[in-house]
Order: sequence, then C-alpha cells, then structure tokens
Amino acid sequence: MSILLTTFVFIVIFSVLVLVHEFGHFIVARKSGITVEEFGFGLPPRIWGVKKGDTLYSINLIPFGGFVRLLGEDDADTKLLKNKKSFSSKSPRVRMMVIIAGVVMNFLLAVLLLTTGFIVGIKPLIITGDDVFMAIERGGVGIETGVIVKTVDSGSPADKAGLKIGDRILKIDGKEIKNNDQFHNVFKEVRGTSSVVDIMRGDELKVLVLQIIPGNVLGFGIYDLLPMPRVAIREVLKSGVSEKAGIRNGDVVLSINGKQVYFPEDLLVALSGVDSMNYKLARGNTVVDVVLKSFQNDSVVVSSVISGSPAEKAGILDGDSIVSVNGVAVKNPQNVIDITKAANVNTNTYGIRREGQIIYRDIKIGADGLIGVGLSPVVSFLNTDFSFYSVDYPTSVVRIDDVRYPFWTAPIKAIEESGRLSSLTVSMFLGFIQSLFTKFAVPEGVSGPVGIAQLTSVFVQEGFMSLIRFMALLSMSLAIINIFPFPALDGGRLLFIVAEVLVGKKIGARFESIVHAVGFVFLMLLIFAVTYKDVIRLF
Repeated sequence: MSILLTTFVFIVIFSVLVLVHEFGHFIVARKSGITVEEFGFGLPPRIWGVKKGDTLYSINLIPFGGFVRLLGEDDADTKLLKNKKSFSSKSPRVRMMVIIAGVVMNFLLAVLLLTTGFIVGIKPLIITGDDVFMAIERGGVGIETGVIVKTVDSGSPADKAGLKIGDRILKIDGKEIKNNDQFHNVFKEVRGTSSVVDIMRGDELKVLVLQIIPGNVLGFGIYDLLPMPRVAIREVLKSGVSEKAGIRNGDVVLSINGKQVYFPEDLLVALSGVDSMNYKLARGNTVVDVVLKSFQNDSVVVSSVISGSPAEKAGILDGDSIVSVNGVAVKNPQNVIDITKAANVNTNTYGIRREGQIIYRDIKIGADGLIGVGLSPVVSFLNTDFSFYSVDYPTSVVRIDDVRYPFWTAPIKAIEESGRLSSLTVSMFLGFIQSLFTKFAVPEGVSGPVGIAQLTSVFVQEGFMSLIRFMALLSMSLAIINIFPFPALDGGRLLFIVAEVLVGKKIGARFESIVHAVGFVFLMLLIFAVTYKDVIRLF
C-alpha cells in the first residue's frame, strides 16, 4: 500500500509542477493573442479531449505532467509568419515573455509553498554544510554525539533483547557505525542467527544479543547521522597543564566555553584571549568536562623602542613583554594605551617580563601622551600544549525545530529563501555540468526520477508539510534548470530569440529544430544515465 501511495503522490507532485509551468506558457500566450492549439494533461497518446474555442483540452495516457502546443511554435511554414495569432509572428519581446512565463510560474509556486510552510511551520531548508552549523548554533537543530536509538518496535528482536530508546550504539558485531549507510548495510553481512550489539545506557556498558529473523528485521531505528567535522587530540604534552587538567590522547573536542568546535580554526579562536576554558570532550563511550585555566601569560610584546623616548630612557628593550600597567593586567596592545591614557598622570608603572623575570619601570609619558614604543600582540596558543587533527565524528540529529513566521512576514522570508535556493541551485547545476564534461560522470547527490521517487517515499512518511517543502525545492529546481540556455529547454529557445535580436533577423527554423532535437536526445541520455545510477544505488 505504501508503494502505491508513494507512486500516486510522486505522479501528483510531478504533474502539478509541470502543469503549473505549462500554465504559465498558456496564460501569457493567450493574453498575447497567440492561439493555443492544445493544453494537455499527461503525455500522448491522447485518450480524451474537448475543444473550447481554438484550444483542445486533452487527457493523455502517460500520467506525467502536461504540455502546451502553440500555433507556429516549431513550424517552418512561412505562412505562419503572417498569421497574427501564431507564436512565430510575434515580436521577440512577446515570445520571450511566453517562454519565461513557465519559469516564473514555478518560482512563484515555490514562493507560495514556502509562504504556506512558514505560516504553518516547516522544517528548515538545510542544504549546505553552513546551513547545518548555523542551525545548530541557533538552537534549531539538536545533536548528540554517537549513534542514538530513536525507535524500538514492540515485540521485535531488539525489544526482546532489551534495547531501549536513547541507548547509544557503540558497535554492531564488532563494527563501529559512522554513518547511515553503514547502519543499514551492517545486517546484510550477518551470517549467523544472532547479532551482538554493544551499547551505552547512561554510564553503563551493556552487550545485547539480537536474534536474527528472516529479512534481517531487527525492529529498531536510529536518528539520522551526520559525519560532523570535529577536532581530535593526537598527543598531549607530558606533565603539561592540559594533561594535568585531564585532557587525554584521543579525546574529541566538542565545544569550548559552550561554543561548538568543528575545525582546528574554531579551536584556536576559542582559546585566544580567554582566562579559562571549559572543554566538553567525547572520550570513548562518554562525554566529559574539563576545566583548564589559561597559562598564556604574555599578551603584549615591545616590537620597537623609539630613540630618545621615555621608554628608552627607562631602559625598555625590544622584545620585553608588558604584562601590566599600574597593576592592571593587559591582554592586548590597546589595553596598554587605554590604561595609560585613563590614568591621566605623568608617570605610570609598567610590569615588564624579561627573561622570565618580572621587573617594574616607572615611565613618564611624552607630550603626545605615549611612552614611545611599538606594541604587538603575542600570537601564541600555548594553551594548546597538545597536537590535534580533524576527524569526522558520528553525530545524531535528535531534534529539528520547525521554522515559523507571522503571516505578514512569511512571504518576505519565502522570497528571501527562494532567492537563496535559486543561487544554490545554479551553483549545483553548474557543478553537475562541469562534472559531466571533465569527469564524464554523474556527481554524487544528483537524482533522477527514481531518486526523486525514493525521496517522495521519505517525505510521505514525514507528513504533509514535509511534502510541501519538498515540492517547493523541486519547483525551484525545475525553474532554474529550464531557464538554463541549453537546446530543448526554455532557456535554449530563449537563446535563439536573443540571437535573433542581436543579428537582426530570424534564425533558420529548420536549423533551430535540429539543434533542439539534438539537445532533446542528449537530455534523454542524461536522464537515462542519472536513472541508471539511481537504480544501481538501490542495490
């Protein structure tokens, strides 16, 4: 029944998107005085039709999308050039409007669907890695380290073995699970009658034995996994401050002072200019907290001493470190300047570190209110007395909050989001084309009808609003792809009209028809290649 429902929903979604696109051509053509010979639902052969005015409205056998046939659209008959109701007789501006109308309708449909979703509430449109990080930082996406059990079916092998929702899976038959594919494939390799699952429940380690039944149905599911980039500790300096605080080789840094750490750059930024660090670390099967006081003492170094300045007279040397002014610790060059000026006295006391010793110098300020030294911040990450490297750490997405806006701002947000999605779609499509011509391969993440049908199945299970979001994405993709200047697409036809304007005369109809025919064949081969890859992926 689920397959039938998915097939029905897939046909409905695809048909609505195409019909909306074709309706754009239809309505602008009619408004421009162009005869629409046929507006068909589905693809030929025709099984029913009724003619109203000049237009035949038809229902066709293949229930995918629809089409609009305009008078003189692809006809080389020169008589049609004189027929005021033919497409070919209209000005370039009118023909451009007719062609662009389909793309505009798909864009407007996407905006309408997103507006509806934002008013009712839909899951955020997380497309790129940056979207993921931003959603986590804003609190809209909740994550937990490791592989977390989301569901356990009553009476299933998992239920009988004692598996509970919230358990953290460590290994299955001795194998670590790092992504969704590994989880779904691991049981295909089971050769015996049972499977051993190592889990953590709170702080307790448990080993469960799940009895295998035909079809390897174990009756439990996990939250979606992200291979989240993290920073792992490779080696901690022996007897260093970090080791004494409790940081160990192999720890994975999750956050510092509450700020998520994904890349080495994040770690260095988090450690600079702070007095203490509260590390949250993933260590084996648990998450631990480590508090480490800063031991980066020198923040400001004297990079130069001006000849004849008060600083030189006081004996300040290049390379001295200024650690305090009038007893107030300094962390950067601006602190030195600010404290000196705020004191508003002729003489200030500077704490100087030189060769490991602290000395104090009373220095009179000059006429300009300064002491005559060049100062530089100390770029030092002594707080990291350990080496580290990047890793992909399995992370469960345990919560994704809906995005919701008031009805008066929802359309604005929908337009903004549509613009962002358009830009991303263009980039992805260009990357797809580049991969085809440079690597002769369909890149990962590109899906054809089979892949879209699979996604439809997922969104059907998630509910109506997920389908709305999915449909908006497809409508936007259809708009962008159709406007791309490739033969047989709307953009390809638009390109010929632009060429006509530039050269001052129509391009030969026969030549244009041949170009579009070749383009159509190429598109069919491309769809076949993408579909073939989708089918292979199923197995």
